[in-house]
Amino acid sequence: MGQNNNVMEKLNSVSVIDVAKAANVSIATVSRSFNKPEMVKPEVREKILEIAANMGYTANSAAKSLRSKKTKVIGAIIPTLDHSIYATMINAFQKKLSEQGYVVYILTCGFDASDIFDKVTLLLERGAEALLIVGEILDKNLEKYLLKFKIPTICTYSYHHDSKFPFIGFDNYASTTTIVEYLYSLGHKEIAMICGPLKGNDRQIARVESFKNFMTSKQAEHSVWECKNQYNIASGKEILKEIVISNPNISAIICNSDVIAFGVLAGAKELGIKIPEQLNVIGYDNLEFAEYLTPPLTTLNIPAEEMGILSAKAVLDNLNNQQPLKSYLLKTELIVRESTNPD
Repeated sequence: MGQNNNVMEKLNSVSVIDVAKAANVSIATVSRSFNKPEMVKPEVREKILEIAANMGYTANSAAKSLRSKKTKVIGAIIPTLDHSIYATMINAFQKKLSEQGYVVYILTCGFDASDIFDKVTLLLERGAEALLIVGEILDKNLEKYLLKFKIPTICTYSYHHDSKFPFIGFDNYASTTTIVEYLYSLGHKEIAMICGPLKGNDRQIARVESFKNFMTSKQAEHSVWECKNQYNIASGKEILKEIVISNPNISAIICNSDVIAFGVLAGAKELGIKIPEQLNVIGYDNLEFAEYLTPPLTTLNIPAEEMGILSAKAVLDNLNNQQPLKSYLLKTELIVRESTNPD
């Protein structure tokens, strides 16, 4: 309690004027750095946020929310609600918290999580007592900010042993190795991977690294195709056409989402490519529709609902019982169906 009071005293003692003087900028620039970051040059904003964090300053409205004893509000930042894998997780998270009278405010950030400081501030302004963030916190200023003000934060959908924040998720690198090993054991020596946007996306980066490292260790031909703009069914169809033209000898494709795999299967049908006789396809997520595709999709099952439930329990234990937040490494499972062929 004493430590929290000291933090609040420091918050109260440092003003926007102090930060502006220290950073040698106007008060308006400091204010925009917190509330309208798109209006401030990145290098200027980064300098201001670092100075503010070191001085113990946060925006007034966020400070008010930190001073509140109980708001019953939890904030969540996820890439998108367009992909049902995230909706499944957040629904489980929300449902568990609602049992204790909490509400969840959800913001989406796209697949690039490298610049979410403004979204965190917005959630705190709305009274968030704790945060759930998909993926690794890449912004060092945000990291300092969350640690300095002791904001309970859980990261999910990944797992990093050396993180300063607890992760309730799975090992993307190891899970991808399981997929590649399986295809290699079937005799596939030329494999392509279709991944999602890589910038600010620790999940996709880990999967690509795992794939490249394994294939390189076997001196096997491989290629990575990034969905930079759109990460949907149409992307899968279009990239399959590019792969076929670029390297017709590819015998298997790993899709880092079942949504992309759906597009690949649809594209293969249009091109007259037989699955799995001519091309093996593996997805990622085990979405509900995966087993009903033609052919049924081999995919990696992700414990989305479990991540949501465990994250909610951890938040409740922390806020209500002062239990420290802990990391949990969850298991994934390769579900073998008819889109891959052992023969």
